[in-house]
Amino acid sequence: MGINRIIQDNMNNYKNTIVSWIALLISAIAILIAFVNPAGNHQPGVAGASATQQMTLLSRIANTGQLDAGYGVYPPYTQENPNTKEVTGYSVEIIDEICKELNCKVVWHRLNWNTMSADLKRGEYDVIADPIFETIPRAREFAFSTPYAYFADGIAVVRKDDNRFTNFESLDRPGIVIAVGQGWASETLVKTRFTKAHIDSVQTTTDLLQVFNELASGRADVAIADGADAERFVKEHSDKFKALWLDNPPAFMPAGFALRPDDTKGAEFLTVAIRNLQSTGILEGLARKYGLNTRLNNGQQPSF
Repeated sequence: MGINRIIQDNMNNYKNTIVSWIALLISAIAILIAFVNPAGNHQPGVAGASATQQMTLLSRIANTGQLDAGYGVYPPYTQENPNTKEVTGYSVEIIDEICKELNCKVVWHRLNWNTMSADLKRGEYDVIADPIFETIPRAREFAFSTPYAYFADGIAVVRKDDNRFTNFESLDRPGIVIAVGQGWASETLVKTRFTKAHIDSVQTTTDLLQVFNELASGRADVAIADGADAERFVKEHSDKFKALWLDNPPAFMPAGFALRPDDTKGAEFLTVAIRNLQSTGILEGLARKYGLNTRLNNGQQPSF
């Protein structure tokens, strides 16, 4: 009996040891899983913060019934009522028309021009509603829809009594200071074509007209901008400044909706939507409503 008892005790100890090792192994696996996929880091497709960041334009519409759009206040394309914060404008109504067809709502987000690319990639919004110039460098940052507007670019704004400049090339001379928005298509244009003038790249945040402050303060001889900005500034200060060669601009720039670079399906969808609105005459009607040149704001490339 004593020998049997010893054998039984040894068997029990062996079983307990095996169970302990299995428990330790399970605990180790659980710790490893928690380390690889900690709480709150949801996989794509699962509801949560990361899933929201991974949403595309179309998946957000399908999952939430809303379209998140960024706007930077670029009249008359995007405008904000200072009292009610209501967002209106040519581009705004294009987005609204698209959402009417899809029976979804638009959620508007005020953007910062200097950080719009990073904010878009973080998922703060899925599309930039303002007409973003489709330049070669920006093609690496964004997925673009087909252009729905074309802009005169390289428009010079000078003091009303300044008659030194006869054409775009005449700006490129020693001693001339040219103010241009940092990161703008106009900056690329002047840096590509000018070698003698001093180019002052001005940071803009929420107000694109900041570039003209350099001219107004006397720190610059010329401010270079697209036709829409130049006309807007000169209209507000017609007694002091004038815009040059608006009727014969040195360049034109296509502009469309911008999305995250990997959201090609969203860009393709908006391209089809723009073509539809163009063919039905809605774009031309909206352009007339906002006093825009219908030749440049109807979704078709103009004859230059």
